[in-house]
Amino acid sequence: MRPDTRKQFNFLQAAMAKSYGTDNAAQQFTATVPMAQSLNDAIQKSDDFLKRISIIPRADLKGEVLTMSALGTVASRTNTSSTGERVPQQAGGPTDRKYDMAKTDFDVAIKYQLLDTWARFPDFKSRYSKGVARRIGLDRLLIGWYGMSVAATTDRVANPLLEDVNKGWIYDLKTNKPAHYVTEGAVADSIKLGATGDYKNLDQLVFSIHSLLAKEHLTGNEVAIIGQGLVTWEMGKMLADHAGTPTEKNAIKVLGKSYGGLESLVVPNFPDNGLLIVDPSSLHIYYQDSSVRRQSVDNPRKDQVEDYLSMNEAYMIADLDACAGIEAENVAFV
Repeated sequence: MRPDTRKQFNFLQAAMAKSYGTDNAAQQFTATVPMAQSLNDAIQKSDDFLKRISIIPRADLKGEVLTMSALGTVASRTNTSSTGERVPQQAGGPTDRKYDMAKTDFDVAIKYQLLDTWARFPDFKSRYSKGVARRIGLDRLLIGWYGMSVAATTDRVANPLLEDVNKGWIYDLKTNKPAHYVTEGAVADSIKLGATGDYKNLDQLVFSIHSLLAKEHLTGNEVAIIGQGLVTWEMGKMLADHAGTPTEKNAIKVLGKSYGGLESLVVPNFPDNGLLIVDPSSLHIYYQDSSVRRQSVDNPRKDQVEDYLSMNEAYMIADLDACAGIEAENVAFV
């Protein structure tokens, strides 16, 4: 790296060491609980959708899934004049579901060429930190959507969407609440969308999947997370239906569209033909607050710097009764 870049990187390592309370950031160190929280806060802030989910520090590798809201109704009335007693209903706190964390390595290499470019700007440290946090945040979303297993040694070639890094949210729904995970319509292993399909349009699909949710578990903050492929299909139908009308009017109809009465979101890395209805705050990532390890290394043999970061994590849905989705791979347009 260039001399001015070297100076900036040395400042970065010194600032990292000071922040984490260690003598040398080039040697592996354990982050304090407050710094682990600060790091995860930075990762969460790297993406608008991540800001809406729940990233929660936990002390233990294994434990009970938490819910931040009531798992059902609490209103009641009891005649206490004789033997009757009022019985409070649980509002938030642990459930009877279990999480089991697995160690995840978020190791990032940055070539000298990119560092040299960043060094031209006064916010070098911020660019570096935000770049690392952004990549970790996107990987967390990939794991949440596609994670199916926890491999002892992961295979990035065989599992480019990080399917073997950890078990994600869709896996949790599919495995532990199959009644809320639609895999087929009239034909086995096929969900047909279109004029002659199981669902004529996206509104009907969202409404139908939303109807699977237990009303007493709803928070009112549920959204429809919709894959880009479904949105593109629906937009194509809409534009075809309004052929000949001004482009501006078509755009107005598409922008800000809600489906099935729910706010719709297109979020990073979500399956193209997928649909998930959930209160985003019910999507949980647990990390063990004492497990965060980090090391910043200059590796001239590869013309790069390497940021090694690891922590124990688990991906869970807080309330499966208030979540439903479809098998994206089974969607067909007719």
